Amino acid sequence: MSIMSMRERGQGFGTKVIIGLIIIAFAFFGLGSITTFLTPVARVASVNGADVTASEMEVAVERNRRILMNQGMTPESLDEDELRANVLQSLIKRKLLSQVVDELSLTASDVSLDQSLLQTEVFQVNGSFDSNQYRLMLASAGYDPVTYREELRLDEALGQLTEAIQGSSFMTDAEILRTTSLSRQTRDVTYITFNARDLEADLSIDPVSVQDFYDDNRDQYFTEEMIDVAYVQLAKSDLMNAVDVTPEALQAFYTDRIDLYTQEEQRRIAHVLIAVSEDQDRDTALAKILEIQSELAAGKAFSELAQSFSDDPGSAASGGDLGMAQRDIFVAPFETAVFELASEGEISPPVETEFGFHLIQLSELVPAAVTAFDVVADAVEKAYREEAVKDAYVASMSELDEMAFEDSDLQGISDQLGLEIVELTGQARSANTGIMSNATVKDAVFSPDLMIDGNNSAVIELNDGAAVVVRVTAYAESILKPFEDVTAEIEMTLRQIKATDLAQSLAAEVVEKLQAGEITRAVAEAYSVEWSVKTNMTRYQSDIPQALRTQAFALPKPTKNAKSIGIAALDDGDVAVVSVTNVRNPEDASIPGMENQAITQLLENQLGGLEFERFQSSLQILGDIQGQNF
Repeated sequence: MSIMSMRERGQGFGTKVIIGLIIIAFAFFGLGSITTFLTPVARVASVNGADVTASEMEVAVERNRRILMNQGMTPESLDEDELRANVLQSLIKRKLLSQVVDELSLTASDVSLDQSLLQTEVFQVNGSFDSNQYRLMLASAGYDPVTYREELRLDEALGQLTEAIQGSSFMTDAEILRTTSLSRQTRDVTYITFNARDLEADLSIDPVSVQDFYDDNRDQYFTEEMIDVAYVQLAKSDLMNAVDVTPEALQAFYTDRIDLYTQEEQRRIAHVLIAVSEDQDRDTALAKILEIQSELAAGKAFSELAQSFSDDPGSAASGGDLGMAQRDIFVAPFETAVFELASEGEISPPVETEFGFHLIQLSELVPAAVTAFDVVADAVEKAYREEAVKDAYVASMSELDEMAFEDSDLQGISDQLGLEIVELTGQARSANTGIMSNATVKDAVFSPDLMIDGNNSAVIELNDGAAVVVRVTAYAESILKPFEDVTAEIEMTLRQIKATDLAQSLAAEVVEKLQAGEITRAVAEAYSVEWSVKTNMTRYQSDIPQALRTQAFALPKPTKNAKSIGIAALDDGDVAVVSVTNVRNPEDASIPGMENQAITQLLENQLGGLEFERFQSSLQILGDIQGQNF
């Protein structure tokens, strides 16, 4: 049930928007939607007879690409094939899970969705849900209210499925005690380390091997493709700074647009809902709402009655509070009643909607207020200047674009438009500062049209207030570095490889000697190394390299008066010989109760996650999936 109505209707597709990270994405609309009924819809996969369409795929790919770029990746570093394959697998998994949701008749109530929307921070302005912000954020991500609402409903239903599977996992007391004991296990460990860097000094490198390595790995020794770039930039801010401004003009601008500087009326509302459902017919619901109305008339607090009787679980606990009301969110009868309330504390008569009967209270009323000119003077001036140059900026961009096409360099543009020519030298494809951080600019300068043919680019808008025309003034292609230039680098690489191999060989010799029964101290002296001793080492001891800890706890428990020995490969090519002489497991009684509970919860959560992964895998194995190997 819902007290809201999404009044926009449209067609779409869905992938879950990660709340808190709604990003700019492309929306795919247009002629394709018109021809949908005339031609078959292209598909990229079929999941138990249900299609994953090409349009779903393309939008999901674009969204994921934007997410990755927002996290710091560059277009050049993205593996397009891997991206598309991962996205397709994600869409297939979601389709499979949605089919299970349908089979189990899992869903989310409209009231639950309404509360989620109202409480989502990215849809709020000054702490309250804002319908304009809501629509703006959805549009920027390629959604409309209808498609987003349905995706949200599916997400909540999938959450129910996930919780049901994960919540059904459990561990026996014996398993928990055993696992807890193992997690707190300690070991007495000794180890010696062969430092690869120390071994390098005594190693010689055969010149022939250097040449062979160069010949076998030529692809590692090519220079980066490099260019020199020149550009001119048209900035709206320069035009704005040249605008003449008078106090009279600003005051007139402010007066003409007073609605922009007016804080809209705000209404905080609460409600009691008595639902009409299979378990409660209309007459019964109406009788109940009238009874509650009588109790209100007798002086009972609205919030108390809402907590006790409201069928809206999302708001009942908070006394029926729905936050600040906005137009075009609630169903029509409800909205009409909300905006007919005139004073704080006023309560509506019973209002019937498709969900049942409501009593609505206006709990707070903040009248509309005009912000004084002095308070917004700076903003008014900025808006005035932007308005004044809007047409001129568009005209200048058009002129710039025309000249970029006609001129053979940037000098004529600079002279005629008064724009400075900026030069950047030694720019590689990996460059990511200044205008080179703009993907469109980078695509342009590394295109054959500019890089090979030497043309100017078309106008490229960096943002809504700046545009550039770029050209490549010099180009150095990627070439193989001469052997002489990389000889020292290759020698260093070979020396590191040889040192690591030597460390591994020495470690293996030590293990062989120890297993043959030689005395540990004598072995260490023979190799000019010392044993380090760690008693009661834990699995999580931060002052010990992780690889060494992993090996120490992977070795079998030694028999009495014996030791378990292994080798651990460490960072930087170092190699350690690890010896375990004693293993201790804590007694059950020594583990505090609260810690036991925390470990139990953690283990069951991990097991639940594994169970859900296995469930997903079984759906893929048993399902009829075509086209998943993208």
